[in-house]
Amino acid sequence: MERHRRNELHQLDVYRCALALYRQVGRLVAQFPRGEADLRSQMRRASRSVPFNIGEGVGKRGRARAASYEVALGEAKELIVALDCVEIDQFAALEDVHIAQDLVDRVCAMLTKLIRSAEAKQRP
Repeated sequence: MERHRRNELHQLDVYRCALALYRQVGRLVAQFPRGEADLRSQMRRASRSVPFNIGEGVGKRGRARAASYEVALGEAKELIVALDCVEIDQFAALEDVHIAQDLVDRVCAMLTKLIRSAEAKQRP
């Protein structure tokens, strides 16, 4: 059960979606067959990095904020590739993969807008 949080970070939809993605990736990798420790580890690291970098970006301004969001976006794009591989290799239930794919697509779209917004605030 999640408790209600009132700080700036927890109010961001992109952060809440990134946490949901992290949870979903955890469910997915638990289904992987033996011998897939590298992919499991890589997906866990990337899915954890997304909310970490969003959180870091919230505490910054301007170009530094955009840079943190860009790192989060890069990690999310890495997850898109990993999820495609998981789907092709049938390492997890298709429904679970699709849930993660929808979440990562949503996170990427929101991060792209946040990056543009942060960069626009830097222009004279």
